[in-house]
Amino acid sequence: MNIFSKLCLFSLSILILTLFSATALAAENRPPSDTFHLTGEVTSSNIEGGFYGIIGDDGKKYQPTNLPRKFKKDGLIIQFDAKRKTNTMSTFQWGTIVELSNVAQIKTSISHEERKAIHLLLKRLDAFNNKDLEKLQDLDIVSRQLTKDQFDNWVAKYNNFTLLSVDISDATSTYITGSCYYTRELSNGMTLHGNTNLTAMTFTLSQTTNGWKLTESGPLAIQTIQYNTDTLAALKQKALEKYNTDNLATLWQ
Repeated sequence: MNIFSKLCLFSLSILILTLFSATALAAENRPPSDTFHLTGEVTSSNIEGGFYGIIGDDGKKYQPTNLPRKFKKDGLIIQFDAKRKTNTMSTFQWGTIVELSNVAQIKTSISHEERKAIHLLLKRLDAFNNKDLEKLQDLDIVSRQLTKDQFDNWVAKYNNFTLLSVDISDATSTYITGSCYYTRELSNGMTLHGNTNLTAMTFTLSQTTNGWKLTESGPLAIQTIQYNTDTLAALKQKALEKYNTDNLATLWQ
């Protein structure tokens, strides 16, 4: 290879790295939506005389301006709609200031770690359903290696991604590992067992300065299971017994 060819190859490598870095940075710095729905845990703080905040299942802190008195209980699990108050100042300097609506208590035996995983995995599948690569790359670090064409070609094959169940294998304050099952419908044609494809995945979530992110994922190694209609029915029944639903997007609606 002559010097000119080497220089061209080097320049191409630099260009690819630059484009990848720019894509990752844009995903990390994507401005958050002003309104959102979330689940989380109420927590009390003694800062400046004391107040009640919310640690969201997205791993971020929220300081509500109007948390109703009946929900001011340390450790209470709630769901709520929130609107960011970008022009409001606070002496507490704790989390994002939000105005709440539709606040309701959640009574559940699901662990904190599993709730956090469900929250992120649902957002991941929602990005698939809406074919939104930017949203996906904001929360899924692994996906930042995808180009727009690669993503579009892949999601064009599927519709209606549905999260069935989540299992946690290990968790600390900074990471959560586990596995999950979800379904997706084939958009062009039928398989031997219909048009629903069952997928199993392992994952690692990591706590970052910008909340929980998916940092590792891979296929779930299953030795005895075959992906057929009987397997899907069994998994749906297991989900109904555990969550009272076989679609985790409806878990706290």
